[in-house]
Amino acid sequence: MSRLLAFLLLALTLAAATPATGQTLRPTASVADNLIRLGDLFANAGPAAAVPVAPAPAPGMQITYGADWLAAAASEHHLAWSPSSPFDQITVTRAIRTINADQIVGRLMGEIAQRQSTDNAELELDNPGLHLIEAADAPPSIGIDGLTIDQRTERISAVVFAPAGDPAAPRQRITGRLIYRVEVPEPTHALAAGTIIVAGDLDMVKVRRDRIDPGAATDPQQLVGESPRHTLAPGEPVRVADVAMPLLVHRADLVTIDLKTDNLELTSQGTALEDGAAGAHVRIQNTKSNRVIDAIVTAQDMVTVLPPGAANAQLAAEP
Repeated sequence: MSRLLAFLLLALTLAAATPATGQTLRPTASVADNLIRLGDLFANAGPAAAVPVAPAPAPGMQITYGADWLAAAASEHHLAWSPSSPFDQITVTRAIRTINADQIVGRLMGEIAQRQSTDNAELELDNPGLHLIEAADAPPSIGIDGLTIDQRTERISAVVFAPAGDPAAPRQRITGRLIYRVEVPEPTHALAAGTIIVAGDLDMVKVRRDRIDPGAATDPQQLVGESPRHTLAPGEPVRVADVAMPLLVHRADLVTIDLKTDNLELTSQGTALEDGAAGAHVRIQNTKSNRVIDAIVTAQDMVTVLPPGAANAQLAAEP
């Protein structure tokens, strides 16, 4: 029994004096910072796992170490590992963080907002697939150099890189265009010619400013109460020239003629010889006398004839 105990004590003493065993080569490795350590290469490296043995490749790049280099590294740091064949190797990749186009656009818009208003604006990149990469351990930040904005074309150009503040970070030029959107009234349904537009016929919609006809209405009050000159399609901006004041008197229709003076008011019937909107001067033929007179449209199928003095005063007051 004593001999067995002595043998066990000797085995334990030898084990304590022998370097750690059981290290195995990893098939691949990914490192987050700029150093490769023994623990990245070998499993079960023990206390030696934190020992750096080589610089890491650039972010997103990789490097391969062969059997001879690995055997030398293991021997130098007293790891019980040796190649099983001359073909043993490991590929080490530097881990990265990808910054996509949306993140780049957000950073650029923040920079642009310090120079001009970006309300109702968006940035459309010429290359929407653009992205940046940086080391996984780098602070998540985007640097911008040389930002220019053409006020006439609203095009932008800049150089972006990550992380911000790193002079060695790869640079990429980015170009695009600021797109501003404005609200315009659009018909919610087809509006036939001659109908009168009411507020419920319109909906405010945001559209690209650069695609709007210069003559398009931008305020619903430019359209409400007006009448389309032709059918207006739903979901399309409306030009101010496409509407006019609604016709209250139509050619060949019977109208009521109202003659007003300071002392009396007479009414008679006539036939309109031309169309007219509210306030328009139209020619009316009296159905009894066949006399043609000038009158002012005042309501639906109603015109007013003013005394000569009043009529001249009104004409003089008109622009």
